[in-house]
Amino acid sequence: MKVRTPTSNESMRRFLRTIDVFSVFAAGPVAMVLRDPSLFFAPQAGSAVVYCLIASGAGLLMVTSFHLGKSLRDHLSAREVRSVVAASLAATAMTAVAAFSLDRLSYVPRSLPVIQLLVLCALMLGGRALAMRRRGFAGGRVNNYSLESHTLLVGANDFALSYLKMLDAFDVDRTNIVAILDRDPTLFGRALLSHPIIGPPSAIARVVREYKVHGVDITRVLICENRPKEREDGEIEEYCASAGVASSYLSDVVGFELREPAEQDEDSAGEPSNSQFLKRAFDLLASAAIAIAISPVAMLIVIGILIDLGWPVIFWQKRLGYRGRPFLIYKFRTLHAPYDQLGNFVEENQRASRFGSFLRRLRLDELPQLWNVFTGDMSFVGPRPLLPIDQPQESQLRLQVKPGVTGWAQINGGRVITAEEKGGLDDWYVRNASVWLDMRIILHTVATVLFGDRYVVSQVAESVETDTLDGQNWLPAMASVWSARSSPREGPE
Repeated sequence: MKVRTPTSNESMRRFLRTIDVFSVFAAGPVAMVLRDPSLFFAPQAGSAVVYCLIASGAGLLMVTSFHLGKSLRDHLSAREVRSVVAASLAATAMTAVAAFSLDRLSYVPRSLPVIQLLVLCALMLGGRALAMRRRGFAGGRVNNYSLESHTLLVGANDFALSYLKMLDAFDVDRTNIVAILDRDPTLFGRALLSHPIIGPPSAIARVVREYKVHGVDITRVLICENRPKEREDGEIEEYCASAGVASSYLSDVVGFELREPAEQDEDSAGEPSNSQFLKRAFDLLASAAIAIAISPVAMLIVIGILIDLGWPVIFWQKRLGYRGRPFLIYKFRTLHAPYDQLGNFVEENQRASRFGSFLRRLRLDELPQLWNVFTGDMSFVGPRPLLPIDQPQESQLRLQVKPGVTGWAQINGGRVITAEEKGGLDDWYVRNASVWLDMRIILHTVATVLFGDRYVVSQVAESVETDTLDGQNWLPAMASVWSARSSPREGPE
């Protein structure tokens, strides 16, 4: 997954590409010409010029904010396309809002922003495509048949597909993929990027012999699967040894392995499909509504962080989400950078910020997680996501539901209970998850925010030891006795 640069290493420099600068200045005039060339004549000429200036300024701001000029080369990848489209949408929306605020778009057609969006995307993406194509013509293909090797792939999966795309993108002709083997018999006779899938891995020896008869000497077998675990026989390596060819793993070539799917606990209940639909609908609508409602508060928080801590204002960490899929969780930054201006390391207890401590005390630093909820990485209610290093290997139950902004553990002690106690409470929630339980947790979270964390000894002990919380004392926010009160932590969650 893509991660962001840590605060201490993030560069303040911003880069601009020639094609992006040309696009943002040309998008407005070109859109007007396509919509109505008479807009440049009196009496609309003044409004047209103002609109073009606003469009250029907004475009430059968004191109800089989205770091479109950061990459060294103009690869037109799917990620690059998403960034360009997002920057174009933001620039067009900003232009429309600013122009409407000035003169209610009285002299400019209401369809102009849509045309501007299409023109801006076409110019920036088209420029990148032309640059990539021109570079391909300039580089050319280098033939070196003395170094040519014939390779057999094992595994017709996304891993193999990515590798084949990489070979095509860089015009690598010295590695000739002759065929693909796969365990799934329904794939036999089909092809992956024009490379035929001809049989199972057990047929390696036969395939090598048949190709050799036709003058093709297969010298390597590339396995597009994870390396077998300890005490497991490497059957594919045995096939290769019997055929007299070398074998290697694609993970060793590209530097990563396929992620193993998270195993479900046998006694896990999870959430019914109808509850998941209702929960996702609530998360989507509520996160959007709350984000709009608290936008003035968020702006004040951003200004306070800029004054107290400086740029950037957002703190991120990589966490494990649903079924072990990693994602980036966002918070408002509450600590100073871990390095001073001279590059010396600063201890965590010396990085505290007064404004940041205030945000933590009221949990306002969690507001950016509305974006995680909106995008579907998180839910309002669920187990709090853990760092990969903190994920318990003996229990994968908490990964069977989406992580939450708040949860059962957070209203039953939160920061003052141990990790083991939190794990027991989270496991109980997963096994008993329902819409009604989520509603109760949200209501009690309000009380927790107002009055602080509280540790319910009887409920925590019961959940850890017996894995059940059925009883009269389940309402911690209203009927529990406090045995401890939390204090805001200064380090990362």
